[in-house]
Amino acid sequence: MFTIASTYAIIQWHPEMVLISETPVSWQGFLTVQCRPNSERSVRIKLKLIVPNYPSLCDADIRFGKEITFIRKLEFSQKVKDLMQSTTKVSLFLRQLQELIGTFINIDSIKDDIYKKVDNSAVEVLQELKDALETLSGIQLLSDNNLNTIKMSYKNVSLKLQRTKEKKCPWTVIHSDLPEIPTFGPFEKNLSTLTIAKNKFKFQVEILERAWLYLKQIDKQCWVLDPVNPKPCHLYRRIYLTPALSVFVKVDPLNPMELPEIKFMGSEVEVESKRELVSKNLHYWNPNHSIIDNLMTLLDIDKFPIKEEKTCAQDEDVIVADEECCICFSMDLDNNILPDKICSNEKCRRHFHTPCLLQWLQAVAGNHVIFNYIHGSCPHCQENISCQIK
Repeated sequence: MFTIASTYAIIQWHPEMVLISETPVSWQGFLTVQCRPNSERSVRIKLKLIVPNYPSLCDADIRFGKEITFIRKLEFSQKVKDLMQSTTKVSLFLRQLQELIGTFINIDSIKDDIYKKVDNSAVEVLQELKDALETLSGIQLLSDNNLNTIKMSYKNVSLKLQRTKEKKCPWTVIHSDLPEIPTFGPFEKNLSTLTIAKNKFKFQVEILERAWLYLKQIDKQCWVLDPVNPKPCHLYRRIYLTPALSVFVKVDPLNPMELPEIKFMGSEVEVESKRELVSKNLHYWNPNHSIIDNLMTLLDIDKFPIKEEKTCAQDEDVIVADEECCICFSMDLDNNILPDKICSNEKCRRHFHTPCLLQWLQAVAGNHVIFNYIHGSCPHCQENISCQIK
């Protein structure tokens, strides 16, 4: 049985190896091998590893590309077999195989062979594209006329790379639908070939599929205020509950059915009430239930409100719309923050961006700061209102 940890270990240590089949378990790609100790020369060895009894390497079959002809010796073949019998993990076997091949390759015999580097960048990119396309993975690759920009698409998710002049990391990401996941680190790390990029891209898309599925459930059954147009990089949703309250939900991409990050936004009275309710109901969260059922249990509701279709024309004479910030008179700030603070006065219910309200309250002399909150008067109705100082 595959695990995220075992698969990720292989990708981390051998980024050009791709899982091409699960029945039988088969890996195909390239190993980068250092030529003899203290040599600065490295070569890429093509191979295919078939592991019918995964994770055991018993009865495993390994097939090398033509590059291995330089070291086709009986002694080498026997050492590979011994290595298979003594190693229990695929990732460890591949690492030890790299070292073994390195001790057998004679760098002098490959001076003028297929490993010789070509300075023509277009030829290099074409070879990278050829290598990346050799393994059928379902990923679509597109390129501009100059081969400087490569677009990868997989399951309606895209990644765009641009070639740079850096030798160690010749590719940089200029657009990505993928969210940033601290566990994986920056996508651009060790991005030396398109095959590595393709391998990383496919792995992350498949890992994130469950999280995206649960977020789509929220999109279908809830009134989502933010993001307005959800994209794969958005792992959060801000859900409408009442005219004075919304809830921010952010799922863990690696454990989407575990309890997500939850934060309430709106009037202080309703926010405090919901916080207490959720605290009492946290133990009801069940990873085997849908995220919608779990959220309704936490909030003690039977269903989520449905978005209202406004039939009447909006009054063009009003200065600010109901959902716009009453201070800056807009919906979005430059960093895409929507109005998340609402006056507790039922006759007011004006919306504010937290940064706008904080700046307003800080500019008024005499306002008091208590436990990291600044207290003052609502800019619209003059009732008491407070804002956290971040």
